[in-house]
This record gives sequence, structure tokens and C-alpha cells, in this order.
Amino acid sequence: MGTRSEPGRYDCHAKALPDEPHFTLIGRDPFAPPLIEAWAKAAEAAGEDREKVAEARALAVRMRQWRKLNKPPPEGYL
Repeated sequence: MGTRSEPGRYDCHAKALPDEPHFTLIGRDPFAPPLIEAWAKAAEAAGEDREKVAEARALAVRMRQWRKLNKPPPEGYL
């Protein structure tokens, strides 16, 4: 979790196996923050590492802040 230039401690791209499927959410996607928050809630309930859950929640906040500061992309550009 983080950015391309500053990967977070729990960056899934660095840890993924060569053929492991993954799904990436980006800041311009309006569905990303609520999906991340839902993941964090479920992960917390399942006993996931607190620091990892906190990083996810902080990322959702950062995404919302980023969207406020940046012009939305053209329609269909997710």
C-alpha cells in the first residue's frame, strides 16, 4: 500500500508471486476508498496485523484527499 514512487511496508506488488493474481485500486477510482475501508474492517475482524489495517485506512483517507486536489479524469478513464 502506498504509491508507485513510495511503496508502503505492505506493498503487495513486491510480495506477489510471479504468477499470483492481484487487483490494484488507484486514487482516481471513486470506489477505492470505501472498498479499502471495507477490507480494513473485515481484516481487523479476522485478526489481521493492526499496523497493516491502519495503513490501509490511512491510504483511503489519502485517496480522498488526493481526489479533492486533482481534477477528475475524463469519463471512462479508470
